[in-house]
Amino acid sequence: MAVLGDKEYFKGIGEIKFEGKESDNPLAYKHYDPEQIVAGKSMRAHFKFAIAYWHTFCGQGGDPFGPGTQNFPWDQSSDPIQAAKNKADAAFEFISKMGFDYFCFHDFDLIQEGATFSESENRLDAITDYIKNKQSDSGIKLLWGTSNCFSHPRFMNGAATNPDFDVLARAGGQIKLALDATIKLGGENYVFWGGREG
Repeated sequence: MAVLGDKEYFKGIGEIKFEGKESDNPLAYKHYDPEQIVAGKSMRAHFKFAIAYWHTFCGQGGDPFGPGTQNFPWDQSSDPIQAAKNKADAAFEFISKMGFDYFCFHDFDLIQEGATFSESENRLDAITDYIKNKQSDSGIKLLWGTSNCFSHPRFMNGAATNPDFDVLARAGGQIKLALDATIKLGGENYVFWGGREG
């Protein structure tokens, strides 16, 4: 059953199910049957598919040749908390319609980074409360979380290897916030990325 918020973002699309290789339904699984037993375990247990927040709900199509061209309906609110809640609604609707059990994220994929460290911390705390409720309603779990210590210009000289101690300390604080968010949401793993620091 699809988990919806106040608005349905992917209208006209129901839960995608296994229909077999003979199916002519373009929105059906032809080979992946989550309940099929292979080597003593279900395919669902073998394949922990996770929807990546940054690719699916954050990537706006920008590249070195120009700004993004995708304008997502969940990004329309000027209030960062409301925009993050809208994105979570879209994410859990999509994940539940796909029939997957997991998602994964970078810290500021979940919500826009604040102007100060404490504002960022408060924002992450607010959105993880909201997402925790979405998890409870859907049964969707967090496979892993991580911190984005590479996109912001402050990390141009690295994060853990940055020669500016203020940037190094900020990276450490940001990693702690991401760890806290991952633990709060019951993440099975925390991933450290090399990014510009390694």
